[in-house]
Amino acid sequence: MKDIIKLNNQYNIKIINKNEKIPIEGINIKNLKISKILKNKNIILKIDFNEFSKEEYKRILKKILLIKKIYIKNFEKKQNDKNIIAYIINFNKDCTKQKDFISGIDAIFFNTRYERYNFIYDTVCNYLDNYFYGKNLCDFKDNKCGEKRNTSSNTGCCHHFKHKILGPFSKLVSCEYLNKENYKCTAKCISCKLFTCDYLESKGIKFKIKDILLLDTFFNPIQKFFIKYMVFTPKEKIIKRLMKI
Repeated sequence: MKDIIKLNNQYNIKIINKNEKIPIEGINIKNLKISKILKNKNIILKIDFNEFSKEEYKRILKKILLIKKIYIKNFEKKQNDKNIIAYIINFNKDCTKQKDFISGIDAIFFNTRYERYNFIYDTVCNYLDNYFYGKNLCDFKDNKCGEKRNTSSNTGCCHHFKHKILGPFSKLVSCEYLNKENYKCTAKCISCKLFTCDYLESKGIKFKIKDILLLDTFFNPIQKFFIKYMVFTPKEKIIKRLMKI
């Protein structure tokens, strides 16, 4: 396993092996206090996965985000020419929660909020796409999913009512962002990707924002509302809305 995790920005994380000496300048994130930051011109975090539970990941990421916002100049930018900002101990590359935590650190160290939101958006969308890829969880057969098997619809979830104010006279139409030739989405809508119908939920498949660390950590309740309900909306419009809140 490589001992350096490269983040998308200018920083890196170094993985410390069990037998390797922990650098003395590493500040334990669990015990980090403002007074310690003020006494250190350069900050390198020490994160030991054995010292905190999965339930603490969100709290610790928020602490790192606050530190970064206020004391970005204190973070070490040159450590053996590798731009190390944190040492990680007891890291399990096969643990999804730990990898999500690393993605959270990655998100924190983007220069702007827009870059952070864009990274989180793409990361979560890729996760959701990979969750379904190659599994046919929707049980598609002859262009019809399990939910629509006994209907005339072959658009699955990709349809909505036009002119809702007309009530029963409204028209059910296909999503305008659905490519009719290959039935692929052109909007990259995270809200649609998070949606699970009754058929999927009956199979135990349901996505909740509170269970996705990146979404739960970096967005407030109002933003989470829009992330959940802005279906049939392109990525650019969703991020633009999130930036206004």
